[in-house]
Parts: sequence; C-alpha cells; structure tokens
Amino acid sequence: MAEPEDLLGKADALMARHHPGRAAATPYGEIPVLEEVVDFPAESDDLPLLMEFVLPAAPDQAQTAAMAARIRAALLEQLQPRIDALIEERLKDGLAPLVEKLFEDLRGELQRVAREILNDATRTAVEQEIERRK
Repeated sequence: MAEPEDLLGKADALMARHHPGRAAATPYGEIPVLEEVVDFPAESDDLPLLMEFVLPAAPDQAQTAAMAARIRAALLEQLQPRIDALIEERLKDGLAPLVEKLFEDLRGELQRVAREILNDATRTAVEQEIERRK
C-alpha cells in the first residue's frame, strides 16, 4: 500500500491537472508540532488550589419578596395582552347570549307596559267621552 503522503501528492497532482490555476499544496510534514516539554520554574510551582467550600448566603425574606415581585411584574407584563384577549373572547362567547336574552326580555316587558298604558289611556278616554255625552 502507498504511503499517505504519496497518496495525497497523487491526489493533488490529479486535481492540479483538472484545475490548472490551483496552487500546489505544501507537504504535510511542514505542519508545526509541539515537541518540546515545558518545565515550569520552581518559583511558579505554587499554583493556587481550591481548599475550602464556600456556600452562597441564603437571601433574606425582603430579598425573596422583592425578587418574587419583580418576577410577577415581568410575567404579568408579558402575559397581560394574552390575558386581555382571552377575557374579551370569553366575554363575547358567554356574554352575547345573555345580553340577547336580556334584550328580548326587556323588549317583551316594555311591550307589556306599553299595552297597559295604552289600555288605561283608551279606557280613560272612553269613560271621559261617555261622561261628556251624558
């Protein structure tokens, strides 16, 4: 089997024949590789180590209440348009039939009252006319 560098060189040559303006590839052996080991001097050997655990302080009730109020206000600000739309939709769906029924009931009641007034007025007018003709 051919060496990897040889295969890559052949592939580059083939591609150069089909694309003449292409620059030749550099051999892969020129890629820089870190080969030297770096020793830290003795004075920098004192690296800091985490030796103690620090627990965060628990917030007091005032901080908790303030945080809850901020979260509540932010949520309401974001949800208020959706809440308003839902309320309006529910009112339209649930209130429209009730308003229609109340309107029909009111119309019937007004017609009854108007008939009573007309009957009373007609009776009074007839009685007055009878009295005038006597």
